[in-house]
Amino acid sequence: MIDKNPEISAPKLNLFSIQGKDIELSFSGDRISSDGGLLLLREVDNQLNLLSSASKCILDERDKRYIDHSVKELLKQRVFQIAASYEDCNDCNDLREDMIFKLCAGRLPQSENDLASQPTMSRLENTVTKTDLFRLGKFLVDNFINSYSTVPSVIILDCDDTNNDIYGQQELALFNNFYNEHCYMPIHIYEGLSGKLVTTILRPGRRNKQANIARLLQKLVLYLRVQWPKTKIIVRGDSHFASQDFMDWTWIQPNLGFITGLAGNAKLH
Repeated sequence: MIDKNPEISAPKLNLFSIQGKDIELSFSGDRISSDGGLLLLREVDNQLNLLSSASKCILDERDKRYIDHSVKELLKQRVFQIAASYEDCNDCNDLREDMIFKLCAGRLPQSENDLASQPTMSRLENTVTKTDLFRLGKFLVDNFINSYSTVPSVIILDCDDTNNDIYGQQELALFNNFYNEHCYMPIHIYEGLSGKLVTTILRPGRRNKQANIARLLQKLVLYLRVQWPKTKIIVRGDSHFASQDFMDWTWIQPNLGFITGLAGNAKLH
């Protein structure tokens, strides 16, 4: 992967331009990368303008005189590394010179400085606040709403949580007896008919209490209802989302229903 050079005559493919310079994909260079597929993902991100917009949700309070990597570059580097199965921040040290990741972050592959190291990336992750996370969650919902050209007649909010196993001393990484691991338990909400992401929320590594689930779903439904007042909304999930508070609230709301599992108990049996 090289900055465009007219002297190279080997077979090549012209890609997108970065900072006014064309990029060529070639098989004759001495520096190669095994993660070329990320360039397709980068094009999808550019069309959606997803990561650039998401980076604006994170308040950057660093002294700009000493900044080498913008929040947008750091976020892109981290997301594309995770997408390529490099989940550990330590991987930043080995991949910061990789030309594919530099391209994905918006830097020229050869002539510009390397990407962030592990300490810089860890500082970013430790400075993100609850307010930043709330803005990110809201941004994802807005992005979901804007993905529709017309108001949908019905949507299904598919809810689930999943374990994200960890190691080390991450804050609120709790032991989960069901998975027998220390983990986080983020909640993911997708639209069941289209498969589109609605939002995802990072949470501690324990099952969510019914009251917390009710508050979360109520806020989401009310936010969607402002944009789509007549849309039928169905909440669907397993027994972890069978909240009595939410069920009672559902009965008094128009065009709102739920389909949830129910964990077994003596009275039910």
